[in-house]
Amino acid sequence: MNADEIVDPADARSDQVRRFLLHVGVPIFGVVLVVAVIAGIGLHSYRSIRSGALALTHDLLVSEQNYIAQEVGDYLGPATAGTVIARDMLEHGSQAAIIKIFNSYGGSMLRHVPQVHSFYLADSDGHFDLIERDPKGKGLETTQLTGEGAGAQFVHQFRDEKGNMLRTESNPTGNFDPRTREWFRGTAESGKLYWSAPYLISQTGQMIITASIVYQGLDGKTFVFAVNLSMNELTNFLDSLKIGKNGHALIVDQDGHLLAGRHMLDVAKKANWDPSKMVLDPQTYPALAQAFDVYRVLGYGPHAIRSGKRNFVTMAAPLPSTAKKWVLILVAPESDFANFAMVDGRQNLLFSLMIVALAALLGGLLFRQGRRTDRVTAELAGLRAVSGRESQALRAVAGYPALFDPTDEALILTRSLAEMTLARRASVWRLMHDGATLLCVDSYDARHDAHSGGFELSRTDLQAFFDLVTHGDAITVPDAGADERTVSFHRLFMRTFGSRSLFLAPILGASGPIGMITLEDAPRAGLVSHFVAMIGGVVSARFSAQHYSAVAAAAEELAAPPAEEAEHSLGDGFLIPPGSTQADGHGGPVEGLFPAVAVMVITFADIITSSRDDPARIIALVEALALQLQTVARDHGLYSIKMLGHRLVCVAGCTHTPDPAAAERMANAALVMREASLSILSRADLDPVFRMGIDVGPVFGGLLGNDPKVFNLWGDAIGMAEMMAQGAPDVGTIQVSDEVYQLLRGRFLFRERGRFFVPHAGMTRTYVLAGRR
Repeated sequence: MNADEIVDPADARSDQVRRFLLHVGVPIFGVVLVVAVIAGIGLHSYRSIRSGALALTHDLLVSEQNYIAQEVGDYLGPATAGTVIARDMLEHGSQAAIIKIFNSYGGSMLRHVPQVHSFYLADSDGHFDLIERDPKGKGLETTQLTGEGAGAQFVHQFRDEKGNMLRTESNPTGNFDPRTREWFRGTAESGKLYWSAPYLISQTGQMIITASIVYQGLDGKTFVFAVNLSMNELTNFLDSLKIGKNGHALIVDQDGHLLAGRHMLDVAKKANWDPSKMVLDPQTYPALAQAFDVYRVLGYGPHAIRSGKRNFVTMAAPLPSTAKKWVLILVAPESDFANFAMVDGRQNLLFSLMIVALAALLGGLLFRQGRRTDRVTAELAGLRAVSGRESQALRAVAGYPALFDPTDEALILTRSLAEMTLARRASVWRLMHDGATLLCVDSYDARHDAHSGGFELSRTDLQAFFDLVTHGDAITVPDAGADERTVSFHRLFMRTFGSRSLFLAPILGASGPIGMITLEDAPRAGLVSHFVAMIGGVVSARFSAQHYSAVAAAAEELAAPPAEEAEHSLGDGFLIPPGSTQADGHGGPVEGLFPAVAVMVITFADIITSSRDDPARIIALVEALALQLQTVARDHGLYSIKMLGHRLVCVAGCTHTPDPAAAERMANAALVMREASLSILSRADLDPVFRMGIDVGPVFGGLLGNDPKVFNLWGDAIGMAEMMAQGAPDVGTIQVSDEVYQLLRGRFLFRERGRFFVPHAGMTRTYVLAGRR
């Protein structure tokens, strides 16, 4: 071997790695290096700006917190200081002056302090007085509890802005006792200012909190004075705050119950006006709920959280001390206080992206040029390889010695098609002269390295597929079972094989399509379509040669002297019963040796004859099949037809002198029976699981048994026909013996299967009956 012919795989591998590093690695490394430097600078700048923005945000939130705390203190002032002032005024007044002092003080406060909702005055004897704003006007409404027990009444007096009486109303108290209320009991037991839990008034949508204080009257009675504050005014105040652009502020107690803030009315309705259920809902306040959780873990002070892919700055701070301690929660997006940082960051990012884009563009151009060079090189190498394989395949086909011999099967054609296209199965079909039948001349299974053929398709069952073939265009169908043009072909021919995609190339003759080439599951069919077209031209030439050969054989047969007229065949009857009169005038079937009887055996798979899933359906199917085959037997003049289990036996030419037409009648009947069986089984959605065998030879016949006597046939021809059926190469094919081939080769198409050893007969040839010439 020359040194130039030695190839070192290690050198090829190292060269490939070198090209990869040059074409891919260098551009990518350069771009990554630029991106890394820019990212480092940007990260440092971002951290510096962010730390400054957070410090500024903290200072702003502290200022906002102090402002809100001052406002809340002012808001609660009328309750904290006002109750003490009122107590001092009332505890030194006489019993007659107490109500006047209460109404005067309450009316003045209600007119000038908007957050005050109402005032209560009650004593230890159960007396109760109330003053509040008139809900229907701008004046005041006073309510006094009069009477005792079941006759107790609330007397309401309505006055205008100047104090003039407008009207008076009364209604039952419903067993109301102020001494049982929380605001009375709380301050009476503690002896100091008492704050009640908030409660909701569903009629007005007001959330009320009550501050009450107890004192001793001149007459020794215990009195309780209470101020009701509306939290709605505090909510309106918090809503009016601007904490950045999108900040929020809420007031909650230490158990997480919402006291004031945004969407209070919606929260109250959702809680069914129950303050104990008015808590921070993560769906309504996602950031605030998370901020409250952080407060409960870390306590008061500023914190940073992340919610909904956004960063927030939060602060939890205490408010003026009450019996129920309140917590102020402030939450604002970090971006609201760092817009300048974001603008600066966007500018830096824009400049950085421009630099990265330029670097990426240069690297991409270099990478693209290298990849294009590699791709073109690979494509050229692939095309050279395909061209080399095509040349080898064409040389092999052209060197086949019997390529255009009409009697040779030329199996190299389908094998070459399968090898070049990587098809699972390659088949050559011939469109018969009537244009209504497609005959499979040869089918090569690449997986099992096996050839078969003789399969016949009728236009009656595949009208759309025949239209596709006669159109004369090559097509590719990714899923033949889902395309309406090829679904019938897939069901009859492809489904049992398990293939899916189909490539169809026409075989063109002088007057149009005369056949087709089908490639199943062939991924490279489109790449070598011109090779398939050349093979189609070779097949077209073979079809023409076979046509002229058939014409010559027919002319030779017509020129031969006519055969001696045979005696009348018993085949004129069908399933002739014992004791009937035969056509030759003798009673009962003829007995003796019949020298040339045509016998056909059809074997069906057990799934058809022994299925128990649906007996009625199977019986109906077998009945339809039997009726159809019986009709075919009558039409072609067969002597008898009989079904035995999963076998069907047909006989023709049962005469004492050879009937030269018996074998032809049997072959014609076999082709029609095969087509009828395929059609019936496909309509029942069953695979065509049957095989057929034909032989011609001597048999014995006679009446056996007694009362009744049964006519029976036995002999080598019957056994050989059954062997032909059992050994058929594929489902739906007709295998015949060498005797049948010799009798019918001038009028029918055959494909040789080879030589086989048959017991008691030695080596013999068998053939597959493909169709009529």
